[in-house]
Amino acid sequence: MQAAVESFIPSLKVAFPPSSWLALLPSPSTASPTIPPSASKYPFTISESLYTAFLDPRVPLSIAAAYAAAVHLLNSRCNGKPYCIATTRIFKAFVLLHNLLLAVYSLWTFIGMAGAIHRSIVTSRGVPGVVESLCKIRPETRFEGVEIREMEGGVGLWEEGLAFYGWLFYLSKFYEVLDTAIIIAKGKKSSLLQTYHHAGAMICMWAGIRFMSPPIWVFCIFNSLIHTLMYFYYTLSTVRIPVPNALKRSLTSLQITQFVVGGSLAALHLFVYFTPTTYLPGSVTEVVPSSSASASVSRHGMPVDVKAPGMVHCLSNPGEVWAVVANVVYLTPLTYLFVSFFVESYTKGGKTKRAAKAAAPTEKPAR
Repeated sequence: MQAAVESFIPSLKVAFPPSSWLALLPSPSTASPTIPPSASKYPFTISESLYTAFLDPRVPLSIAAAYAAAVHLLNSRCNGKPYCIATTRIFKAFVLLHNLLLAVYSLWTFIGMAGAIHRSIVTSRGVPGVVESLCKIRPETRFEGVEIREMEGGVGLWEEGLAFYGWLFYLSKFYEVLDTAIIIAKGKKSSLLQTYHHAGAMICMWAGIRFMSPPIWVFCIFNSLIHTLMYFYYTLSTVRIPVPNALKRSLTSLQITQFVVGGSLAALHLFVYFTPTTYLPGSVTEVVPSSSASASVSRHGMPVDVKAPGMVHCLSNPGEVWAVVANVVYLTPLTYLFVSFFVESYTKGGKTKRAAKAAAPTEKPAR
């Protein structure tokens, strides 16, 4: 068995995904149920019914719609003056605790996800092993187009931490809308960047966790790291500790970088094919090309490479594919909005333009 495994030569290929995928928009009601995390592996247990209930599509869609509508209404009533509550000590204490809580929570998520990725990735089989670790994160999706002769133990990234930390990170997107409430309470309008960012994050995190899409790990670990730094900066600002302007500029640059790099990594999952090695930790597994791999489409509707029997696509079902597409589509305008904010806030031309706009007299409406 060991000799058979060692003689199996892994391979990778980057190619365009099949156009047939565009017609495979999944339905949450017909997709495979999301697998809750095991109770024994994490600091606390999440109720399976609660886990599933929050992944109902009506939850993120209704909350995102209500959030966007409320922001639009409150923006229209903004007169530049803070609400009375914004001047109280209770409000200031809440803002401090809010920022500190999110900084600590984001750091906890980053450490948890980093550990899960470290435990899941098998480097002993080189790049193909790493790719397989990040593509086939659950046993039932590992070997599309191949037959498994023997499998003993081993878990993937989903069970190692993505199911647990990813679901909680999805819920945190609902809590983060309090950022907008704080801004409005201070008498300021919520920008399009702010509103779009929060509403879109709810839906995209839902898609990644609901369909157990492998690339959602990119969003979790990158975003949790950036949020750790960002909310720590907000905490310092709340207690009036001076922060150099260069640091603020660097944080915005890091946010833009995470969108570009993270979005690119997520999109790359759409183009990767590989031959299974396999990567199961602590087990010896022999895989051979399946007879079904000679066809252009596998039994689950996912394509396999006709010219290289046994080579499978990184993603395993339409739900995983569309979760990636949704995140990339969301990140594209978000990146543009952040770049525009950077130019306006930190470049000489942007500052001049903003100052001129602020100094311009307000036109009275024609009667």
